[in-house]
Amino acid sequence: MKLWDGFKKFWTRAFVYHGTSSRSEFWWGVLGNSIIMVALIALWIISVTCFTPMMNTFSTVMTIALAIFGIVELIPSITLIIRRMHDIDRSGFFLFVLFIPLVGFIWYIYLVTRRGVPNKYE
Repeated sequence: MKLWDGFKKFWTRAFVYHGTSSRSEFWWGVLGNSIIMVALIALWIISVTCFTPMMNTFSTVMTIALAIFGIVELIPSITLIIRRMHDIDRSGFFLFVLFIPLVGFIWYIYLVTRRGVPNKYE
């Protein structure tokens, strides 16, 4: 799978909670959205640090764009994590591992990097 395929699957399966997502589908989707988010954050930082009147309008637009993209990306990201948990034969509720301070993120990284197994979610 390539970057574009993973990114496209991320958005086309945005509301699909059943089934599974392979490691490559998960990581290509995460990478595609991370590239967009980093670009938006970089433009936002540039717009906030400039003090000309035209850039103040641009900083408002970039703040709104960053907020909208973050909100729009939230549901597809959650569904992708749930499908990835299904691929390793875990319940989608393992998403809440992320809320455990310190240990949760390490445990989450361990879970999403595991190889998929045949399971009941396929």
